Amino acid sequence: MIPLHVFLGTLFLCQTGIGVLGNSILLSFFIFTNHKLRATNLIISQLTLANFLSVLSRGIPMTIFAFGVKDFLDDTWCKIDFYLQRVSRSCSLCSTCLLSGFQAVVISPNTSPWDELKARAPKYIISSCLFCWVFSLFLEAGIIVGMAGPRRSNTSSVLTFDLIFCTWKNVTSHFILLTTFRDVFCVGLMICISIYKIIRLRKHFKQVQHLYRTSCYPRASPEIRATKSILLLVFVFVSFYLINCIFAISHNFFLYSIRWLVNVSAFCVLCFPTISPFLLISRDSQIVRAYCAPRGRHKHGPPA
Repeated sequence: MIPLHVFLGTLFLCQTGIGVLGNSILLSFFIFTNHKLRATNLIISQLTLANFLSVLSRGIPMTIFAFGVKDFLDDTWCKIDFYLQRVSRSCSLCSTCLLSGFQAVVISPNTSPWDELKARAPKYIISSCLFCWVFSLFLEAGIIVGMAGPRRSNTSSVLTFDLIFCTWKNVTSHFILLTTFRDVFCVGLMICISIYKIIRLRKHFKQVQHLYRTSCYPRASPEIRATKSILLLVFVFVSFYLINCIFAISHNFFLYSIRWLVNVSAFCVLCFPTISPFLLISRDSQIVRAYCAPRGRHKHGPPA
């Protein structure tokens, strides 16, 4: 029978490797492609970078700890690692919310107020992406003060969270309230926007329903296909976020009696940054063509 630490270490190692591979493929497309990127791809590239950092900063330490290595991070590295975890998670949350909101503007009705917003929205994408990073960097700066190495037996603090291989001491209530408000606001906004997009898609389907009856191979517009992909991405994010919240709350109540909750919570946190690049790659024809085009040209030869 496989020991538990070997099973957990292998599980986190595979999850981290898959996440690094998927996000690396997506990042390489955005960096090295000669294709003209769509406006949403700027947000997706930021989301991919945040997911890449999240997989590295959380997946590697969890893998090392799961294999039985303890006290491998000192105070300095704990501050750096958990700061990267928090910033990448915050930026991933903001980017997903921004992506969902921008796509809602794209499929909005062609009335005069929406037309003006559609024309102006692409101009603010870069500044919005920069705001996500700056906002996350400053908001999560408070974690650096209280982060330390593994908790010792003589550590005495009223507000102390044991984070497996590091310790978060002297947690302020203001910091928890701010981060909780950000999470609730972004997740709630994504849910509301998703409901709006579902209503718009339903109206669009009713308008073009006669095309599905007369055409054998109806083809949805690129905006509709992109909206469905983003809806799926948001659904995956919100699902794993809510599952992780349940385990995180249970972990705070039963930290010393049910340690497996820590591993399950960490696994759920890594699920979205691991799965999301493959969802985006599989549903984006531009990315698929970019990687398959050289092979196709080599197979069929140069044009006559």
